Amino acid sequence: VYRSFLSLIFFLLFFVFVSFFFFVLFLFFFFKQKTAYEISACLVGSEMCIRDSYIGATSPRYMENRGSMYRMKEFSAMTGLPQSKIRFYEKHGLILSDRQENGYRVFTPEDAFKSNAFRVLLQYGFSIDEAVAMLDAKQGTEEFERSLLHQQEKLMHEADLIAYRLRRLESTLGAIQSEPGLEFELVDAADQVYINSSYGRDFHVSLEHEKTISQYYNLLSITSCARIIKRDDLLDNRPTVNPDYVMTMPEHESYRLDEGARKQVKRLCLGKCIRFRRQATRTESVQKETFTSLFEHLDSHGYRVRNDIILFPSFLNLDGFGSDIETLYVPVS
Repeated sequence: VYRSFLSLIFFLLFFVFVSFFFFVLFLFFFFKQKTAYEISACLVGSEMCIRDSYIGATSPRYMENRGSMYRMKEFSAMTGLPQSKIRFYEKHGLILSDRQENGYRVFTPEDAFKSNAFRVLLQYGFSIDEAVAMLDAKQGTEEFERSLLHQQEKLMHEADLIAYRLRRLESTLGAIQSEPGLEFELVDAADQVYINSSYGRDFHVSLEHEKTISQYYNLLSITSCARIIKRDDLLDNRPTVNPDYVMTMPEHESYRLDEGARKQVKRLCLGKCIRFRRQATRTESVQKETFTSLFEHLDSHGYRVRNDIILFPSFLNLDGFGSDIETLYVPVS
């Protein structure tokens, strides 16, 4: 009985050893023919897909291109891309590099063509996500043309806003660099459409005008923060003025507002105006005595104030304590 028990134990150990040997042999041949690993991690919140692919020497892509596979340094020279940017493209799924069994990344000429197409799309002004989506999608001539037309419209709108910004910068620089004695100029000013953020120093009305004010701020390259000084307020005997704080834009740009906003805005007719530039602190700005030179100029030229005045600050006194250059448009007759 004891001998039989030992024989059984020996037989079981032999069986386990032989089974383990064949199992290891099976795994070896199985993984030699198959991709070692493939990782796809999608970051749902950021709409970004990070993919890293390791392909063995027997993958179809490697076998098809093994005569024209290029390592990272060579691919960088081919495309003019720094290695850090190549890794960035990999991170966004634009390029799926292969890895040889020794761990080196390798790329094909098709990867270079795709990266060049990607950079051209970026030159057209498409975002990274838009460019990746266009490369992944089937792009016929009509689809590509529609994408380009949409992008052209978007860039023309941006160019329009940039042109406004440049004109505003030019105007502010002109005010800063203007020579003494050029404070007054007779101009033909565009009428304004505005929305009140306050009546005097009371800003409660901004809650009523919240949506329209938000639209104005979204168009801040075209719109302006300004103050409106009522004609009667300027001409009475009180020592200070109490301006309304407003958001305003030229009337010919009001088509950019939605219908609801256009119903809320008010119109300020300017036309023939004296443009008056002065330098003042916020405290000085409301003092009537700082308007003395304006009144003298109007009297000497036989003008009278025809309508409310609009004042555009330059916001040079960002801390609120220094002097600002203010541009006032005074409608006259």
